[in-house]
Amino acid sequence: MSQHEAARTPDQSGDAATTNGGATPPAAPSPRRDERPRPQYGEYAPEGWTWTPPVDERAAASDAAIAEPAAAVTPAQAAPSGAAAAGAHPIDRMWTIALLVIGVFGALYNSLSLFQLPTTALESAKLSASMLGIDGPADFTPGPAVPVYIFVGIALQLLLWVGALLWSRARMRTGRLAWWVPLLAGVAAFIVVVVVGMLVFASDPAFLQSLAPAQP
Repeated sequence: MSQHEAARTPDQSGDAATTNGGATPPAAPSPRRDERPRPQYGEYAPEGWTWTPPVDERAAASDAAIAEPAAAVTPAQAAPSGAAAAGAHPIDRMWTIALLVIGVFGALYNSLSLFQLPTTALESAKLSASMLGIDGPADFTPGPAVPVYIFVGIALQLLLWVGALLWSRARMRTGRLAWWVPLLAGVAAFIVVVVVGMLVFASDPAFLQSLAPAQP
């Protein structure tokens, strides 16, 4: 080949080959154009690929080591606290229950005594007068307000015992001393009986005057 032929451009060579009747090779198909918008950073990931954050094995091991002792200590701490609330003072619990049982019988006895007070007031006054060596009253006529006094006194007896029961139970559940609660309720019940008895006696002025000591 001469230097003139070698210097010709490929287009001129192709044109020459076409002119000379040579077949032109088919053009390679152009690649499919990606119509998706270009991402801001990097290229699109292949289909089906998902990203999973890397796991720091040392951090995971340290978290697991901390969580296991905490899970083991928490139930152990909760159990003694519950046991302490349930039976921190067994002797106090025993005495509290015993005093509450005694309080039931005391409330029933006081209620029955208040109910029978209008009929037993005269006999009680005569017995007290004979013990003191003085003349007792001859008669007792209860006033119209006596039934109200008796009803209030009986209701207070029952309410005091129920209040002592609930209060004692609440204190025992929290592990606090509760033996003094039934005693306090018993003292209050006795005061109620005394006050109601005085009101019943005072409903008959002549009867109350006969109970007063004689003037010299």
